[in-house]
Amino acid sequence: MIDVICAIPLIAGLFSSCAPAPLSVGYVEGEYVLLAPLEVATVKSVDVRRGERVGPGTELARVEDDDARSTVADAEAALKRAEAQLANLEKGKRPEEIRVLEATLQSAEAQARESERVFNRQQDLLKRGIVSRANYDQAKTSLDIAEAKVTELKANLAVARLPARQNEIAAAQNQVKQAGAVLEKARWLLEKRTIKAPAKGEISDVIRRVGEVAGPSAPVLSFLPEGAVKLKVYVPEKALSSLSVGSLLAVRCDGCADDLSARVSYVSREPEFTPPVIYSLQNRQKLVYLVEARPLRDAAALKPGQIVDVSLEPEKP
Repeated sequence: MIDVICAIPLIAGLFSSCAPAPLSVGYVEGEYVLLAPLEVATVKSVDVRRGERVGPGTELARVEDDDARSTVADAEAALKRAEAQLANLEKGKRPEEIRVLEATLQSAEAQARESERVFNRQQDLLKRGIVSRANYDQAKTSLDIAEAKVTELKANLAVARLPARQNEIAAAQNQVKQAGAVLEKARWLLEKRTIKAPAKGEISDVIRRVGEVAGPSAPVLSFLPEGAVKLKVYVPEKALSSLSVGSLLAVRCDGCADDLSARVSYVSREPEFTPPVIYSLQNRQKLVYLVEARPLRDAAALKPGQIVDVSLEPEKP
């Protein structure tokens, strides 16, 4: 019995030697996202509370958008005007204008036929010596003028039936594209007047209430995406040589899973005094180096401000 009792401390010592030796004490830091409108406006509603968990795309708050809606309406009207102008250039003259030109051409053709009849009669009378050469010349001139008028009106009618010149159409097409881009931007800015959750996570704080002014530098909400945490650990100089970016750390904390680990993402090159948040009798006023690490799994179990113990974990083959 005495031998068994004496063996218990030895067995416990063997098991404890298998666990990684503690490297340092650190804490969990949240990477908060401040949610704010793109333009300065008064907060119209806040639809969530502090500590509430939300899913991606959830509407969290809204700010005044009357001016943004007016801008969208103006942009829509400008686009319709540009599209109408382009359609008009592509189709040529309106049907009413075409009919006016056609009627004018018909009148000119009738006058040309009458001038031709008079000319033929004057030509016959000149051959018989009944009229003078001057009368014949006058009839010939009237006929030439009438035929030239008909030719001119036919050309005008043909041009009227054609669309506008290619460069004018291209300019109108660019106007349509520009108006469409303005409308798209106006709609996008209107949409941004509603603040939505960028991912699954938790509302950490409501910074501004209904009636207060918000803007790009005046956020409405503080948001913590799920898993957006990192570990901040302060290690002594003697342990720095065993750490580098990519090193694997074993993480232990109250209520955490036994297999929680993190990957080193940053190692400071400059020493600093141990922060007050992790002061103890053993490390007070000692120079340490900041090390940051990203949890590899079960990051939801880690809460900002939580104290953790970390140790260097050997890589598995």
